This record gives sequence, C-alpha cells and structure tokens, in this order.
Amino acid sequence: MTHYDNLLILFPLPQISGYWYEVARIPNVEVLECLNVSVPAAIENNTLSLGLNYISTVNGGWQATRQTVDFPWDNSTQHGIFSLDYDRVTVTYKLVYTNNFTLAFVCGYSNFSPIPLFKLFTRQRQINEEMINFIKLLADKYGIAEQIAWEEQSPDKCNGSRGQDPLTILIGCIVLVWGLSVRKSVCI
Repeated sequence: MTHYDNLLILFPLPQISGYWYEVARIPNVEVLECLNVSVPAAIENNTLSLGLNYISTVNGGWQATRQTVDFPWDNSTQHGIFSLDYDRVTVTYKLVYTNNFTLAFVCGYSNFSPIPLFKLFTRQRQINEEMINFIKLLADKYGIAEQIAWEEQSPDKCNGSRGQDPLTILIGCIVLVWGLSVRKSVCI
C-alpha cells in the first residue's frame, strides 16, 4: 500500500470520457511525444479500454502509434488506480485530481525507479498562458515547478509526420518547376 492508494477518488465515468491531451510531465522522458488518451463513456465486458495515440521516439525514431490498454473494471480501476506491467517493470498511475471538464492530474510510481511520475492532461491540445501560470503556481507549492517538461500538442507537430513543413515543400516544388522551365527555354 502506498500513499497514492489512500487517495480514494472514484473514476468518474462518463463525465471524464472523451479525449485528454498530455500537456506536462515529470520526469522528461523522451520516448514518446504528443500523447493523447481516449476515455470511453462506458465499460464493456467488465473492462476499461483506454485508447492511446502518441508519437514513439524510441531510438531517435518518429513513429505515429495507436494502442489500446485494457484494465479490469475492479476496485482499483474504479478508484483511478492503473497498473501497467512491462516484463519485469510495473508502473502504477493514480488519478489524484480531475474537475472532469478541463484538468486531470495523474501521479505514479514504478518498481524500477525512486523518481515519482507526474502527468497533467487537459481537454485542449494547447493551453493558454493563464492555465500554464496556474499549473506552475500549484506545482510551486509542492516544489516541482522547475522539473516540469511542457509538452507541445499542436497538430503541426503531432500529425505523425516530421520534417519540412508544407509551405517549405511547396516553395521547393515551385522553384524546381521554374528551374526546369528556365532550363528548357534556354536549351531550345
């Protein structure tokens, strides 16, 4: 039993259903970007199925990834406690706060690291400066404001592609076509 388990918050379905975007985390782990979680409005077959969409950056890659993670609808899950097992590593997350409309704060721990985990989700892809300052103020009370890694969720960054933006590609194509037409007129 950990101190997270003593915070008994019922996981509020269907109020919390919908899309949630990760906007901040501790620690700054560079294995995924653009995480969003889809929470269903109802339980099916006594299972809570969360849809995860993210960009995997493992080994320097940039791969759009969709994954479903299933949790039994038991006492732990009903109280917002989610355990994920990866071979010899177990990561446990606990929903410690949500207002159901804009914010969800998740803390966690693992059996391989003494560093606590923190994730902040919002309903918006990008949060405004007022919200960032509010979050920093709360984090400052707990001495963690300096450790927060802010996550960008813009569609340009999180659409699964990476590299040249569309305007740069368009301009490059125009220059190429213009260059070929000039060359053709010079050679004729």
